[in-house]
Amino acid sequence: MSEIEVIIDELLNEEQNIFGIAILNKDGILLTQTENWDVSNDLDQINELLNTKLELGQKGMTNITIQAIKYMIVENTEERKIGTNITGKGHIIICPIPIGGTGALICYINPKVGPRDTLFISQEYAQKLTRFV
Repeated sequence: MSEIEVIIDELLNEEQNIFGIAILNKDGILLTQTENWDVSNDLDQINELLNTKLELGQKGMTNITIQAIKYMIVENTEERKIGTNITGKGHIIICPIPIGGTGALICYINPKVGPRDTLFISQEYAQKLTRFV
């Protein structure tokens, strides 16, 4: 098992409300993902979101679709991008690696909780991945 897979397993064990994980390197290439969540067809949108540097007052992308589920972008900062599905199909948290970078830890969050319930731990684990992306 690779070091990245160990980190993913630790995150999934520590935070039960994270249902799926994908990791992109700084070039926007998918390094790995959990078997239950395939973001490979959605990399163009994810990379567009990660690579768009917002000027003060700009909103940027208003939504993103991953695995045919549309998420409204409710927060878009250098530290995090949070999307929520308004029909109750869950949330996504994209943590740029490093902060403001173009690599990312992408987490699919349990629809029964708010995305902020898992935000801190997602960001903590994204920092553990810095040397891999």
